[in-house]
Amino acid sequence: MQKELEASVRSFAEETGRKLGNVAQPLRAALTGKSTSPGIFDVLDVLGREESLARLRDQTAVIKSA
Repeated sequence: MQKELEASVRSFAEETGRKLGNVAQPLRAALTGKSTSPGIFDVLDVLGREESLARLRDQTAVIKSA
């Protein structure tokens, strides 16, 4: 699962012309609320799909309401 997650994030970064760090760091902050954490792919794997998506939805709602 972790390899698929990494491939997806790397593909997104490449397709949008971003460096991996420019995608992973905001993703890390949205998922953990911190600027440092275990590897982002480990975090995604441990949280699982549903929890990761729920946390991203929550952060999107915060941004939209700001």
